[in-house]
Amino acid sequence: MGEGAAASGGYFLSYSRSDERFALRFAKDLRSRGVAMWVDQLDIRPSEHWDRAIEKAVRDCRGLVVIVSPRSVASDNVADEISYAIENGKTVLPVMIEKCSLPLRITRMHLIDASAGYERAVQQCAAELQRPDSAARAKAAPEATAQLQPEAIATAKRQLTKILGPIANIIVDKAARRASTTGELRSILIQHIEDPDSRARFAAQNGAPDSSSATGKVGEPTLAPGGGPIGHVQVEAAAHALLPYLGPIAPIVAKRESRAAQSIDEFHQRLANLIHNERDQAAFFKSLKGG
Repeated sequence: MGEGAAASGGYFLSYSRSDERFALRFAKDLRSRGVAMWVDQLDIRPSEHWDRAIEKAVRDCRGLVVIVSPRSVASDNVADEISYAIENGKTVLPVMIEKCSLPLRITRMHLIDASAGYERAVQQCAAELQRPDSAARAKAAPEATAQLQPEAIATAKRQLTKILGPIANIIVDKAARRASTTGELRSILIQHIEDPDSRARFAAQNGAPDSSSATGKVGEPTLAPGGGPIGHVQVEAAAHALLPYLGPIAPIVAKRESRAAQSIDEFHQRLANLIHNERDQAAFFKSLKGG
């Protein structure tokens, strides 16, 4: 089953490379149940340009099956594939293999929990994708998620550039791929503003909540649920150590995980789980210790 699986109305499998073993097994089991699945590792021919083949498959597919894990929710490629599918009215079916914070764009979607049982998850996914009304549900998807207007993105870039400089354009573009409303976009962007006065000014301009009132002012510790404080300095240090592995998204991920962690040790472990291999994880921990 080659490239035609996506072009003829099949489903595209979106996943993090770190979850490859599970993803390939899951796709093959869906195929054995009659679901047309397109998988990069199985369907891209040696002569094809990898990026162009994936772009075409996402464009031509009927919908996406997304393998959800801490690694995939931190992946820019997975986020881009989800955003494209939603914006073009395609079915998106998340399959969670590990507990994690779901991206805003899929929190309202029907989710299959594979962590509770593999075989049951395969059966549920196959049944869902083979339902006669799946095409109708795909066309209804854009109505459930508001689209960001170009004017809102341009305004955000203009306002944030005055505070952060030229890097603001990159930050806004990345945030726009994850936000489904202007309010969500502003809430993401305000997390990048460290200066309290600038945060307050940005919030006042946009009507966005200044999250420093809920999580403590910049530089003060953020209380982790159930106990010990994870300070701003600790979050910044962890983000810096994570940067070589996740790139520019590292500060956002570090802030998110600091709010979910019960302790500093759990915080560091949650971040390490996002790194692809054990060697890099060890280097990450060493960097945290100043090694």
